[in-house]
Amino acid sequence: MIDEIKIENFRGFTSLELPSLKRVNLIVGENNAGKTSLLEAISLLCEADKIHELPDKFRPSQGDTNSRYFRWLLRDGAQKKIGNLQCSLNGKQSLLLFGTPSTSNGLKIPSEFSSESFHSAQNPPKSLSVWIKDGIPPLTCRSISVFQQQYDHRSLVTLVGRAQRKSGGEETLQNLLAKVDPRIKKIRVDPGADGNNDGNQVIVDIGLSELMPLTQTGQGVNRLMSILADIIGESPDVLLIDEIENGLHHSVQQQIWTGLAEAAEKLNVQIFATTHSDECLRAANSAFQDRQNYDFSVIQLFRVKSGVQGRVLDKQHIEAAIAGDIDLR
Repeated sequence: MIDEIKIENFRGFTSLELPSLKRVNLIVGENNAGKTSLLEAISLLCEADKIHELPDKFRPSQGDTNSRYFRWLLRDGAQKKIGNLQCSLNGKQSLLLFGTPSTSNGLKIPSEFSSESFHSAQNPPKSLSVWIKDGIPPLTCRSISVFQQQYDHRSLVTLVGRAQRKSGGEETLQNLLAKVDPRIKKIRVDPGADGNNDGNQVIVDIGLSELMPLTQTGQGVNRLMSILADIIGESPDVLLIDEIENGLHHSVQQQIWTGLAEAAEKLNVQIFATTHSDECLRAANSAFQDRQNYDFSVIQLFRVKSGVQGRVLDKQHIEAAIAGDIDLR
């Protein structure tokens, strides 16, 4: 699990330190405060070898990604034209350096960054290079952005099917959902009735005379099913969710957080999610208040003259913020 993150010269971050991170972390801040940028930094720390996938994870289509995306990851005006991302993984330090392809000509890359640990943004012309410290195992990472959160029924069938193919996956998915909605007794992928050309659908047993389509169970269960099936099917170490409240009514947000809190503990996955919503923060806090272990923190990002700064709030400070004693705007 990532215990601490340090960032230098990445996008709007001149220097940022985030200690004492938890199993589940909610990132808050005004628009353009760097919430999505922080998710991108974590994604790059986890899977630097997948740097070519980064432009499409949380942002709209970039066009020419070298000129429109990668060249902007290094903070404008950064001294020595180099930045670094660091994290502490259960006490062990992971570190990567990044800069322009010409960086290595003007700056000696330390010996612990071998040629085997080098990655470039794309094929030439390159606009960003990354060097990874040797001996640091990557973390597997899954990302869900605002562009990906509205699953159609075909995508949901794929996610649930993938989860059910995992050993114990069907039971795990059912048990996690039952923690949120005890009516759910069974989950199946149904090919449809004879003569029905509508395709497969996910159906659930909630005690009626027959299993009903998942789409009829409510917005919260649908969203939670898709996220949990994704986690079970892919078994990531880290899950990143941008604008988690997008498209959700505030009344179902605690239902979502209850399921995510249970999944994070049971499936051993660390979650970083962004939000613009005060209701989302309150729902997350309430979900963890009901648990034996309050393994939850809030990362507040805010702009200052030198760039973006941030702090990590523990339970005491989260409750103070909710009470209005700390301004999270």
